[in-house]
Amino acid sequence: MVPVTVVGDPSEYQVKLEPKHKKDSAIEEKKVVYASSILIEQVDARSFNDGEEITLMNWGNAIVGSCKRSPSGVVSPVVLDLHLDGDFRQTKKKITWLAAPTTTHQLVDVVLLEYDYLITKKKLDEQDTLADLVTPVTEFRTHAVADGNVLELNKGDIIQFERKGYYFLMARMRGAWLSFVFQTAGPLVLQARRLLWM
Repeated sequence: MVPVTVVGDPSEYQVKLEPKHKKDSAIEEKKVVYASSILIEQVDARSFNDGEEITLMNWGNAIVGSCKRSPSGVVSPVVLDLHLDGDFRQTKKKITWLAAPTTTHQLVDVVLLEYDYLITKKKLDEQDTLADLVTPVTEFRTHAVADGNVLELNKGDIIQFERKGYYFLMARMRGAWLSFVFQTAGPLVLQARRLLWM
């Protein structure tokens, strides 16, 4: 994750209630924390050019003030100048973000699980040997952080992590860790949350 300083508004942490689902106002609201210190994914930061206008999803546009890169290409830190009058339809990059954690507004560690097929062939023939067709690795784990709204979820709730996909809450693991399983054919999206890969 890359620390980002947002120049403009807000200078301090602000919490606003936003719809959980943009197209269904009947669903409850969620808390969104806005701050001058945010976190974004490294892959997004690497794509930035100085002076480029990008969109911070669910916030507005910002102009990349500076990106410091190490010799290996790792970006840290980034400075963005808010440009809320900008048109999100004119930007190529739509970036998810989270307010940097504080004691009041903490992020939640999550594990995202994806499962592959158990065998490498759709239909077995009589001459096939099952042992030859077993997929060597079927579980893929990704550690990430999500906003505090995920703590309100119940086991089995289906959500969409923006730009990642649909997941359902499988379990709480080792205290604060939440475990989500990827949903390949997502039904109605119940809630939208944000997360960043670790």
